[in-house]
Amino acid sequence: MAFYDNKPSIWEAVGNGSYLYRWNIQEITPEQSENDESEKKTTWQCEEVTVWPPYDTGSIINAVIRASYTAEAEIALVNKYNAYQQGMNVGADIVSEYSEYLAFVQNVKQQVRKDFDEETPAVQSTGGTPRLSDIAAVLSMTVNTLAISDEQALRVKSIYPRWESLVGEAVKKDDKMQYDGKLWKVLQDHTAQEQWKPGKGTESLYTEIVESAKGTKDDPIPYDNNMELFKGKYYSQGGKVYLCIRDTGIPVYNTLAELVGNYVELVK
Repeated sequence: MAFYDNKPSIWEAVGNGSYLYRWNIQEITPEQSENDESEKKTTWQCEEVTVWPPYDTGSIINAVIRASYTAEAEIALVNKYNAYQQGMNVGADIVSEYSEYLAFVQNVKQQVRKDFDEETPAVQSTGGTPRLSDIAAVLSMTVNTLAISDEQALRVKSIYPRWESLVGEAVKKDDKMQYDGKLWKVLQDHTAQEQWKPGKGTESLYTEIVESAKGTKDDPIPYDNNMELFKGKYYSQGGKVYLCIRDTGIPVYNTLAELVGNYVELVK
């Protein structure tokens, strides 16, 4: 909670490249007795959070959520609720706790979009146990704020947003999404465009996340195009194994057979 002598603005530059976003701004008028003739000064209180670039509603929403729920707390809450749903020894109070979390996220989204003239219709609560579809929707909206490795992300690929749902929105480096049955990672900040689908021709924007392997001759890395190759690592494609003889520097989309003599050599 922050306090000010004058009404603060919703959005204010700090001067170090960040901004302060303020919400729940309230005027506080001190109580005054009948015999007290001294002037009582009105103050203001609000909640606030620091927001760093990019400056869009998605970043602001994530900053507000993170001010109340760390990534670790969020994952723990999801895991606990899932354990309860599966009949494991978890107290029933997790239902109300998770319901509060879902309501909090929804309220944050509505408040931020309202403050920045992007108001969306309110969702009426039906009460009871959160629907699995609602849980999936919230996970899809927040999963890219969590500290999840590429290997872990592959195990829970289904909770990531579909690329088609992000067209027209800003995506950030290391964001992950599903497309064409595969999991992809963003290589540089940009706005997702219909003509820039993950795959051939967009190697500078996206790279596919694949199952990890040691990259040795006996455990080569499966290559499915749109991957960066590293010198000394072994890769496999089409039943054949190749040794990378020169770093590609960027993801490449060519088949390994097409890269023989330039970046790789056929081993077997």
